[in-house]
Amino acid sequence: MNLNPTPDLRAAFQTAAPFPHAVIDGLWDPDQLRACAAEFPSGDDPRWATYPDPKEYGKRAGDSRMWGPATKAFFEQARSAETCQLLEEWTGIGPLTADDLGGGMHMTGEGGRLAMHRDFNRHPTLPLERRLNLLVFLNEVWEREWGGVLYLGAGREVEVLPTFGRTVLFACGPESWHGHPDPIVGEHSRMSLACYYYAPLREETAPSHSTVWGEQ
Repeated sequence: MNLNPTPDLRAAFQTAAPFPHAVIDGLWDPDQLRACAAEFPSGDDPRWATYPDPKEYGKRAGDSRMWGPATKAFFEQARSAETCQLLEEWTGIGPLTADDLGGGMHMTGEGGRLAMHRDFNRHPTLPLERRLNLLVFLNEVWEREWGGVLYLGAGREVEVLPTFGRTVLFACGPESWHGHPDPIVGEHSRMSLACYYYAPLREETAPSHSTVWGEQ
């Protein structure tokens, strides 16, 4: 990750509306990301986890059993102590522990969508709270009319086109509504890598809940 977490960068993250987030291009080696994209299996590969619920229709997820060498190297870097420290300095949130639970490779094809939602808030087996989501897009070309735009905020206040090398980092919490509810139009595959970061439970940590869905 090519990042110098300056005080200005930290302030920009913490004061971003509608909740703390950042959208930055060029944080990762583009050749590394292209190698990761080349390792994505085809959409009909039976190893993909799929979701029949209309709220996340067409979503495919691939865990470490599907990762090739480049993808494994990416997640080793994204989950490393060094990256966690950089993210702590960037966001002011910590101490962080990375986990690809629910993350990994994500791919959504024609007609696929992800309704606006907030993520589950506690690790299912450890006394940890989910605090940050990191998304990195791998699409060399993406036009807005293809759908699949990532929205942040209950009112879709922030729009993020999922273009190549774009990183989205955002804090998880009661205001962190996000999704790409507009179905993908045409034979396009929206590809990304996702890593999630946890920190110890706090007094103000809400009771455990699963994904909270908003508009359908």
